[in-house]
Amino acid sequence: MGVNGMVVKNDSAPCNPEREKLSNYPLFDLLRFVLASIVVLGHAGFQFTEFLTGKLAVQVFFALSGWLIGGILIRTDRSELPRFFFNRSTRIWIPYALAVFLLYALAALREGIDFFWFKYFILDVTFTHQLFTFFPAAQAEMPLDGSGNQFWSISVEEQFYLLAPLLMLFTSSGKSLWIWATIALLAIALNWNAAPIALGVCAAIIEARTCFVQRGSTRIVAFTVAIVCALGLTFLNIASYIGPIFSVSVVLAVAMPGARNRSALIAGGLSYPLYLNHYLGVFIVNFFSKRIIAIDQTSFVISQYVINIVLALGLYWLVDRQIQLHRNGWYSRKSGVALALIAYALVTVGIVTGTLMQIYGPHR
Repeated sequence: MGVNGMVVKNDSAPCNPEREKLSNYPLFDLLRFVLASIVVLGHAGFQFTEFLTGKLAVQVFFALSGWLIGGILIRTDRSELPRFFFNRSTRIWIPYALAVFLLYALAALREGIDFFWFKYFILDVTFTHQLFTFFPAAQAEMPLDGSGNQFWSISVEEQFYLLAPLLMLFTSSGKSLWIWATIALLAIALNWNAAPIALGVCAAIIEARTCFVQRGSTRIVAFTVAIVCALGLTFLNIASYIGPIFSVSVVLAVAMPGARNRSALIAGGLSYPLYLNHYLGVFIVNFFSKRIIAIDQTSFVISQYVINIVLALGLYWLVDRQIQLHRNGWYSRKSGVALALIAYALVTVGIVTGTLMQIYGPHR
């Protein structure tokens, strides 16, 4: 599921019905790591090719989420929703809560607590960040010069996890290709973040009916479309139209079922903490650069990336990996229902509070 959508088959863990609903796609692990690295390096000032930006990497994450979560929901009925919400909540919320706590604790120590600290903290813990964050003003408002701006994509994905089950399991046409194709076209036309997600769901629906990703011709076509889109992104100013198509093409190009390599699995696993906490490497390198020895831009980019990898690996083993190993044993239907209700309540509170702060709060 995008930044964090992993279905891990672990024979030592208690039974998790969701793990049987999707095939393993080993290249997705490497794709996650590459995408997270693009964001981390881009935020540190590394210049990739003109079309390859952090925003495009996030769009590929979204397409991946649409593919994985759409694939799960196609094979899910209403009675299984508590498990669905439990898996999403434990996998996303625990590492995310730690990242939010670290960021806002550091911001409080360095900058103090004011209205804007409170505002963005509320938006982040209620998964409504992108609904009320407006640039360029937000750059001056957000704690630590916008260090947590990557949290906006977590809000987008959480909203997708809450809306998609309502559409796919509580409406007669929710699992229909035409519904999601319509959403995708509308989102592309209006430049919504939902576009690559909806295209990912479209691909998952087609896959469920035809198993088309198992054909070699599918990968050839997907690679070709991705290359054409990359050229379009480089030379044409229509990224909002081409980006979602490029994103789902990349996902389809690497969607090859097979056994997952342990090293790649670790790389994919650390991609989520790497994405969430990569401001820490920048903070650490800046701290030493200002106090001990100044370094050039190239050294800065490399140093912060290495530090972020080390930190992410530690967080993966201490937090994310433990969740994967133990969450099936934690599950109960009651906890799944409770987490679902909490999730919907959080977003509702965020929308109401964010609207009030936008209307009545101060602005910079």
